[in-house]
Amino acid sequence: MNQAAKIVSDALLGLDFKNVEIGGVVYTIKPPTIKVICSAIRYFSNIGMAGDNIMEAIKELPRATDDMLKGISCFICGNENMAKALENGTFDEIKVALEMCFSMMDISAFQCVSLMKNVSMLAAKPKQ
Repeated sequence: MNQAAKIVSDALLGLDFKNVEIGGVVYTIKPPTIKVICSAIRYFSNIGMAGDNIMEAIKELPRATDDMLKGISCFICGNENMAKALENGTFDEIKVALEMCFSMMDISAFQCVSLMKNVSMLAAKPKQ
């Protein structure tokens, strides 16, 4: 079965989710909606990180911050209400959860927006 057919069939059967264990509790992460992605990004954008990519930046963090937990909570339940319960997790559990959250997002929409911005800049450069 090709990958596209697998993605579609998993979505139709409700099998397009991932489970992650944090603090001894297993949480289910479903493919996020635009609203969930925006809610999570709102919290992730408060975190100062350096690195060539997001996974390198996450490895630099000494501990999970409040904003990281709120962002993961958005992926799990759609809002930040579960962040307090996620505080029981280890840093490695939080890192794995972040990796799973990011893997559930299709970045093509973000790439499209970035390309459209570049095209608009070619068409009409703003005055400086």
